[in-house]
Amino acid sequence: MIIGIIGAGLSGLVAGKKLAEAGHEVVMVEKSQQLGGRLATVTGGESRIKIDTGISHFAAHEPDFKDFVGELQEIDMVREWTHYFGLYDGINLYRENPNKEFESYYIAPDGINEIPRHLSRWVDVRSDTKAGGITHIGSFRTKKHAWMINLTNIDVIEVDAVILASPAPEAYAVLQTAQNETAARRIIRHIDEINYKQTLTVMAGYGEQEQPKWQGIEFMDDRLWWAYNETSKRNNPSETALVLHSQSDFAKKYKREDEETFTGLMLDRLGEIMGDWAAQPDWIQTTHWRYMLAENPMEDPFIELEMEEAPLALVGDYLGGNTVEAAYLSGLKLANHWIEKYKDEITDADHAKPLL
Repeated sequence: MIIGIIGAGLSGLVAGKKLAEAGHEVVMVEKSQQLGGRLATVTGGESRIKIDTGISHFAAHEPDFKDFVGELQEIDMVREWTHYFGLYDGINLYRENPNKEFESYYIAPDGINEIPRHLSRWVDVRSDTKAGGITHIGSFRTKKHAWMINLTNIDVIEVDAVILASPAPEAYAVLQTAQNETAARRIIRHIDEINYKQTLTVMAGYGEQEQPKWQGIEFMDDRLWWAYNETSKRNNPSETALVLHSQSDFAKKYKREDEETFTGLMLDRLGEIMGDWAAQPDWIQTTHWRYMLAENPMEDPFIELEMEEAPLALVGDYLGGNTVEAAYLSGLKLANHWIEKYKDEITDADHAKPLL
């Protein structure tokens, strides 16, 4: 079976890898040049220090995800980072957040984007390629293919099944293009009420400034939401660098303002809390995350189209939770379900190998 996946975030990549290993042919389209969605890493300043600009860290609770993290640890892609974060409650700054229990938090020393890059070796990923919609052709058992993915460059990809692995609003937009006679539009009512926390992100470099003693701090503040010490993640850091995430209301208010306005407000607040040095970086870079965190995720790990002859499903970190772990499990559980359900539709009897 040929499976098309729209979106190369963690959920889509996990589903694609597992389905490809089972013998299905998988093609994935991703609108961005970089894979992984919020698992994003950039280089900052003249020193080219690695900075995780979206998701900074993750925890592991479920056995399947713990096994995955263990596999990444074995190849030195992931390591344990810390057991706690600090808290600024609006008045006092605490080294350890008294409202949260200790647990293991993990990071990727070479950048968190190494994880999606590792997973992408098993599938045909077409980055910088945007899907404009999907068209139902017919049953993949009676027609050549069941679905057509329509790309914005006017090309099309014919597939037997579709997985939408993008944030809920983007999945909603794709589903809106499906023909009325299909059951695809029925899924829309399940996702049209998903709300996201957005954030303005400031990456700041401080040269030879001594790095802070903390790894991350959560803020009860009208401007700042989180601050992360990127330097503490790197094996051989070239300079001190921090990442600041704004509160969602702040992002909504200032996202259309010039960079100088919101960075000044965020850095000034950090300086008030941490000291003058924190408000005076040598360089900054910024980005805006529209879909940083699903505020009201759904309980089910995936949604499947009730149309066996034209498989379509949704996966993502808004399904089954809103964490990295939830995203992984969403893709994994759908893949396992489809592997069993469509075991007689394998296009290649041999298990897939990494595309090296």
